[in-house]
Formats: sequence, structure tokens, C-alpha cells
Amino acid sequence: MAVIKNDLITGYHTLTLNKPATKALQWSLEARRATILFRRVKNIGTSPDVKIVGSYSPDTRDHSEITPYREYLKEQKSKPGWGEVSPNTSDHSGFSSNKVGDIKRLSDFVAIINIDAKKYNEGIDTITLPFVPKELNYNTELAYSTIKSMGRNNPFYHFTGAEDKLEFEIDWYSFDEGRKEVIEKCRKIEALSKANGYINGPRRVQLLWGEDNLLFSNHLFIVLSAPYRLLNFNKGYIDKDNTVKKTSMLPIQGYQRVTLARITSDNLTSSEIELV
Repeated sequence: MAVIKNDLITGYHTLTLNKPATKALQWSLEARRATILFRRVKNIGTSPDVKIVGSYSPDTRDHSEITPYREYLKEQKSKPGWGEVSPNTSDHSGFSSNKVGDIKRLSDFVAIINIDAKKYNEGIDTITLPFVPKELNYNTELAYSTIKSMGRNNPFYHFTGAEDKLEFEIDWYSFDEGRKEVIEKCRKIEALSKANGYINGPRRVQLLWGEDNLLFSNHLFIVLSAPYRLLNFNKGYIDKDNTVKKTSMLPIQGYQRVTLARITSDNLTSSEIELV
């Protein structure tokens, strides 16, 4: 066993070898840590960038090492995202604001519109999705009654009805430092699927899929279900004054599986079903 002691290292670190010597040498976890620390100690004189205990330690209040990186992240966050142009720049490459030459800004987005925001046919509330869902599952459930006739090898089938359901998953992400966005949006969709106490029933909604809304322009839905799962709970963040702000363990991200059922005031014809 070898013992290493250095003034820059608190305490002792041991290097242990497995015996007998005929077996392959396997360093213990503490031996590996001691080896790394020992090599860093040897390199301190020649490399000023190598530190064992420095201002970046989580046990100290001095955050001078990570402050420049935090400022860099803030700067990156303030920059325009994909398809956006900062108002302080003249660079209009790619997709720019509103109209630049022959290139128009893409204004397509996905939203769930509550057309009964106040009460039946009064008020509209728009819930914009942060990302376009990866896929849409449109399920048509058909119902037939079997009518068996004497001597027939195959029975008659009587069409008794159908039901159309649309399923997709919403990826909620909180861009707010307070981290309330995710749970607020999840519960907002959940509220659409339930009655408003004894005041009125579940609200009717429309799905706006892009600016032209060719997919669902003539569709009206109710929310059958909207379960969600929450991820990455956040304890707090450091504001611009370097003070810690609590976020009540709110989630940074959530996935909500929404199921919509199509409703109509009258029985649809084949041409209305085919309409795009």
C-alpha cells in the first residue's frame, strides 16, 4: 500500500492493489481519485489552469469562475431563435421579420381554440403550443350490428354509427424562470375536458393547424382526455442580482397526451367527410 500526502490535499489518499500479484491489477475507486489528485498537484507548478481547490468549488460563496459563463448563457438566451431576426441587427438572411424582399416570415403555428371561453358561443381563448406535435393519430371507430338470416353463409351488417378521434402529444417546456408555464398549460387543457362546476359543461374546441388550417378547418371537437406527465423539477434559479429565487419544485417540462373527439350538429355526408 502506498500513502500520498501533499499540503494542497486535505488528508491522506491511499493507493491499494489487489492481491495476489498474479491477478490483473484493479484500482479501487479511492485509488483512482488519489491518482487524479496527485497528477493535478504535480501539474500545478507548470500549468496555472490546473486547480484542485478553487473559487468554483460548490462549498464557497465565491462564484467568480462561473459568473462569466452564466453571463454568456444569458447573452445566448437573448439572441433570436431559428427563423427570427433581432430588431437590433440588419442581417436578414434566411427567414426574417414580416417581409424582406420576396421572403415572407413563416407565421404557421399550432393552437387549441376554446370557442366557449365564457359560455356557449361567447368568447374565444387560444392556447398556443410551443412546438408542433411530431405526429397525429386520427382514429375512426365503426360500429355494425350483425343480422343473421336463415340459411345464409354470411350475415347482413347494419351500420349503427361511427366515431372519430384525434390523438397527439404536446411537449410543454417552460421558458419562464418562475417555471409556472408547464403546469399552468397542462391544467388549462385539462379544464377543457371537464365541466365548469354546475355552470356549464365541457367546452368545444377547434384545432388550428397552421395559418391556413387546411387539415381541420371544418372540424369541431371536445376534449375526451388530457393526461400529462411532468419532468425535471426545478428548485430555483439565480437572478441578475446573484440571489437565489425559489421555484417551488415546479417542472421544467411536461408531456400531455390529448384525445379529441369530433362532434357535429347534423349527420355528415360523404362529400363533407372528404372535404379538405
